[in-house]
Amino acid sequence: MAKQSLAVKYRPKTFDDLTEQKIIKQILENQVKTGEFQHGYLFTGPAGTGKTTSARIFAGMINKGVGNPIEIDAASNSGVDNIRTIIEDAKRKPIDGDYKIFIIDECHSLSSGAWQALLKLLEEPPKTAIFILCTTDPQKIPATILSRVQRYTFTKISTNGILHRLNTIIANEMPDADVEADAVAYISKVCSGGMRDAITLLDKCMSITSDITMENVLEIIGAEDYASMFELTYFIMGKNSSGVFTFVDNVYNSGKDLKQFIRDYYKFILDVQAYMLLVNFDYINIPKTDKNVEHLDYIRNTYCENIPKLLEFLMELDYRIKWDPDPKTIIQSSLLIFCAHKEEA
Repeated sequence: MAKQSLAVKYRPKTFDDLTEQKIIKQILENQVKTGEFQHGYLFTGPAGTGKTTSARIFAGMINKGVGNPIEIDAASNSGVDNIRTIIEDAKRKPIDGDYKIFIIDECHSLSSGAWQALLKLLEEPPKTAIFILCTTDPQKIPATILSRVQRYTFTKISTNGILHRLNTIIANEMPDADVEADAVAYISKVCSGGMRDAITLLDKCMSITSDITMENVLEIIGAEDYASMFELTYFIMGKNSSGVFTFVDNVYNSGKDLKQFIRDYYKFILDVQAYMLLVNFDYINIPKTDKNVEHLDYIRNTYCENIPKLLEFLMELDYRIKWDPDPKTIIQSSLLIFCAHKEEA
C-alpha cells in the first residue's frame, strides 16, 4: 500500500486547523451562522494557501457535514460540454444536504465558451446550488463573472505560520529525531508562502533521513550552489578577470542554462545586499550555515560599496541577454569590462 503523503494526512479538516487567513474564515463562519449564502464565490491567491481546502471545509459547514461537494478540475475539464453537464446537474435537487455545492478548481483554465455557459448559470442560479471557483490566476477570469461572485483573496502564509505547522508535524511524526531549528526554518522560508510545498519538502526530507539538519535539508532539496556563487563574487570583487572568464566557461561547458544562471546569480547578489543592510537571514534565501555567515560578513566588511554596483550591472545584463541566442559572448565580455572599469577606478 502506498504511503499517505503528509500534505494529505495533515490537510485541515476545519477552519481551526487552517493556518492564518483569519478574516476570510471569520466571514465564511458568520455566513454559516446566519444561513445567508451567496450562489457564487471566488477564492483566489497563490498556490498552497488554502483555497481548495477552504472550499471543502466551507461546503461541509454549509451542509452540516452531510454529503460531499462536487469537485471539478477545470484544467482537464475546461470545455463548454463540461459546464453544460454541471448546469444539468445543478438543476436537480440535492439528495443529502440542503445545497448542491460545486467546487471548480483551476477555473482560469475554462474555455471562452465554458465561461459563457457558466455566466448564464450564475445569472439565474438554481436556489439550491452554490458554486465555489478557485484559481491562482484571477486576471484570466472574465469581468462578467467577477461581478457575479463574492471574491476572497488568500494571502501567502507567513514563514512563522508555516514553521509552527511544520514543527507540529515533526513532533507528531518524528518525536525522537535530531532536529535543527535553522533547518526547519529554512524549509519554511524557501516555499514562498505555500503551506503545501513546505509540507511536501518536509515529507521528502523525512522519507530519506531520520534527522532534520541543515546539511541534510540542503542536500535533499537541491539548494543552489552557493559556494560557486560566492566564488564568482570574489573573482569579480577581486578584479580577477581570468577567474571570471573561466568560471563562465565552466558553467557553459557543464550544460547549464547561462541565462538562468545569471538570473539566479542576480537573486543571490540581491540577497547579499539585503544581508548587508539587515544582517539577518530571515529575509534572504541563502541558508544560515557557519560558512555562509563567514562569507557574508567578509563581503559586508570588505566590499560594502561595490555590491550595489554589481547588483545594478546584473539587472542590466539580465535584460540584455533575455532574447540573445548567444548569451555566453555577452556575459563574458560584459563581466570582463565590468572588472576592467573597477580596475580603472
